[in-house]
Amino acid sequence: MAIFKKKPDSTPEDNGEPVETPVQTEESGDPIKARKFFEHARAMHDTANYEYAVILWLKGMRLDPADMNAFEAVFDSSGSFMASGKHKGPSKTQNKEFGGRAPIEKYLSALLQWSMDVVDWQRGLKTMEAAAKLELAEQTHWIGIKVLAMAQNDKKGKKDAFVQMMRIFASAGVYDLAVKAGDTACRLDQSDGKLANEVKNMSAQATMTSGGYENTEAGGFRSNIRDAQAQRELIDDDSVIKTEETMERVIDRATADLKKRPDDQNALGKLARLLLERGTAADEKMAFNILMKGYTEHDVYKFKRQADEIRLRRARKQAVQIRDAAKAPDASAETKATYEAAKHKLMELETEVFEERVENYPTDLTLKYELGRRYFEAGRHEDAIGQFQRAQGASGIANRVRNYLARSFSAMGWLDEAQDTYREAVESHPTEGDELGLELRYGLMDVLERNAREQKSLEAAKEAFKLASSIAIQQINYRDIRERREKLQALVKDLR
Repeated sequence: MAIFKKKPDSTPEDNGEPVETPVQTEESGDPIKARKFFEHARAMHDTANYEYAVILWLKGMRLDPADMNAFEAVFDSSGSFMASGKHKGPSKTQNKEFGGRAPIEKYLSALLQWSMDVVDWQRGLKTMEAAAKLELAEQTHWIGIKVLAMAQNDKKGKKDAFVQMMRIFASAGVYDLAVKAGDTACRLDQSDGKLANEVKNMSAQATMTSGGYENTEAGGFRSNIRDAQAQRELIDDDSVIKTEETMERVIDRATADLKKRPDDQNALGKLARLLLERGTAADEKMAFNILMKGYTEHDVYKFKRQADEIRLRRARKQAVQIRDAAKAPDASAETKATYEAAKHKLMELETEVFEERVENYPTDLTLKYELGRRYFEAGRHEDAIGQFQRAQGASGIANRVRNYLARSFSAMGWLDEAQDTYREAVESHPTEGDELGLELRYGLMDVLERNAREQKSLEAAKEAFKLASSIAIQQINYRDIRERREKLQALVKDLR
């Protein structure tokens, strides 16, 4: 029986309230509770909070490590997290979450590290080994195919690594791939007769199991691979880096599959995902049409949500292209006006999309935060305040919500409310010197200065000056902090 304790700052919410997170015991394993994490992780990914999405996928897998959809989703969120270019690997928060010594923790930690650098096959091998120890058959096979292919293409690949792969594959009953790994190890050391004999025995075992890995009740493997064509299709589907030819084969098969099963939502979703993975303009258009067709015919909102992501991505890309032209030294007034129109159109589109998402996911507080941000940028501060107030219990982003709530109060001239909100955020934020910590203190400084000037308050001016000085000590080039500090110093002297 699982033991529970409250962890209000690190769990997904249900109707805005924290849910209980199981303390891991040998009996822990709850797909229903895991699903709450997975649903929240998907929402985090869809709102571009990729760092927290990765944490939530892995926390859910702590409860249901065999969930293959969550396993693959980790790579989607990690890839998006790394694509920002701000990180070279997992964040401190992510690493801190998964550092235990239990087998499941070692597996989650290894998966976290590899998902941030999927071309590092050595990290993949470590993840493969950890998955095998937990008897996660499908994950072991999925990882193994990729690791073996990458290692074989690496001139620095060592015999010991292939022997390790061989034995992991063999322990999982994947004898055909064990033989491939073993053959590679033998080529690297042709003098090892004992290894050659071991590989020969495995080859015989592979023949006995019809060239595939056996489907056992305990392991949960995919159906037996009965011929070379099926094996190639599986490898094509599972490739981390697909060649143009491979991608074309995979998309052709997915297209044919959808024609055979036009009412199958999984077939529809898979084709759309593959088209977006290839990512040509024609692919995006086709994927959009497929997803909207799925939404219309099946009344499944996730298809509309994915289609909207395509619309948003194209609008953002267009705005960036126009922005670059508008910022050129020789940009015409017409180009600058076109950019302002594109920005306005994008803002309206994002607002429309998030209004609809809030309506469809009324308990997702993060979506309320995202809608509030759009209202704030549009100058709809009262509407923004309403959304931020509802989103204050959002797990993982509470102080980001308070920051925008305070900014909204400030924009309306409600300085006391803004000051109280900033104070609450500053006091609860764990790190003064990170980006959000600096922004919160800067915001509080700004509100205090405005209060000091309006009310002729020496105490407010002194506190604002102290904040400005502390920010300058930590980061002298932060915004206009040097100039603000000097003005506040002068204001303190005047009020004395």
